[in-house]
Amino acid sequence: MTRPGPGTVWRRLVQFLLDELLVFVPMLLLAIAVVWLFHPHGTGLRPFLEVVVYTMLGLDFLGLVFVMVWWPYRHGGQTPAMRWLRLRVETADGAHPSLGAFALRELLMLVDGFAWGLAGLVVMMCTPRRQRFGDIVARTVVVRVPRSAHHAAFPGPDGDLGAVAGAELALGRADVRLDGGQRHHQ
Repeated sequence: MTRPGPGTVWRRLVQFLLDELLVFVPMLLLAIAVVWLFHPHGTGLRPFLEVVVYTMLGLDFLGLVFVMVWWPYRHGGQTPAMRWLRLRVETADGAHPSLGAFALRELLMLVDGFAWGLAGLVVMMCTPRRQRFGDIVARTVVVRVPRSAHHAAFPGPDGDLGAVAGAELALGRADVRLDGGQRHHQ
């Protein structure tokens, strides 16, 4: 594994913001819709808004756990934004992290997020593998995914097959007959 450069840090920052927006924007739209449709008039407005805000924060927390912990655990170490930006979380030895490692990384975002994320940014810039504190404790690293391994195995407009090495079939030509006849082994 090669040492990630500073470009990986900025890519990770963009990825984090995109994943946060992916969770926050739907919650905000839902809260606006609830307030607009069900708002009480008079003195009951403040308690109603408090319930909406706390409910939104709870749903946002659950959304972040889903996107930052469960989703990458089930999808090869990538959040949706990591997939878009070709990043992946791996263990230090290149394996797929456990669910506990993803949960620990997210829990330690409390430390990395100190001072609006400046703590995590400083730690990433100072560590050789560009790890934030959560990565160091969970023994994970964020790596860039090569373009060929990221794309689906369907030909693009230029005929490139992406991750497929060649037009090889699992069966040999002697195993396949298009005329419906039986193949006989000798």
